[in-house]
Amino acid sequence: MDAPKLLNLKEVSKILNINTEVLRRWLRNKKLPGIKVGSDWRVNEKDLEPFLNPVGFATQGQSDQPKMCFRFPKWLEFSGLPLQLNKKYGPEAWPVFKKIIELDFELGKPKDRKIVTSLDELAERVGYSEKTTVRILECLNSHDLIKFDQKKKNLLEITVVTPLKTPKLVLDISFEKGGIKGAPSQALKNNCLRRFLETDDNET
Repeated sequence: MDAPKLLNLKEVSKILNINTEVLRRWLRNKKLPGIKVGSDWRVNEKDLEPFLNPVGFATQGQSDQPKMCFRFPKWLEFSGLPLQLNKKYGPEAWPVFKKIIELDFELGKPKDRKIVTSLDELAERVGYSEKTTVRILECLNSHDLIKFDQKKKNLLEITVVTPLKTPKLVLDISFEKGGIKGAPSQALKNNCLRRFLETDDNET
């Protein structure tokens, strides 16, 4: 039997496309299995499998079911929000908001819902200048989709406002598009689906 391949955090970061600080938090919280080697972490390559597979409603024996999300709730793309943001704030708004949602997933839905990141890193990830990125964050804040605070020049605190307000309700979006319409009852328990539909008080 082959010995397990242990990866360092840079290697894991490259595979999962997640920054090393988030990975360290996951390791400390035991969301991601790992072992300490001195002051460094090592991760078994096989333990990355759950993070590489889509997270959604489908389970064993239900592989024909549509995936409700993969680092992003599918229904949002059919909610009318992309077009609304594009018309109101320009074509940069939806990609920036989508990246914020993905960052929320990366952090594992922290209790305080705060996404702490640097401006230069966020700008790099969305592919816009820092000035454009801040402008869009301010627009999303005024649209009541996020709460945005620039603590220092390069330090951002972002919180997704829940429940998310979208032009089209998830109730009116078909299950095939990640919504609730026509979905089996057990799909309503899916954390990925409910992630941005509940207020902080109702989250567990």
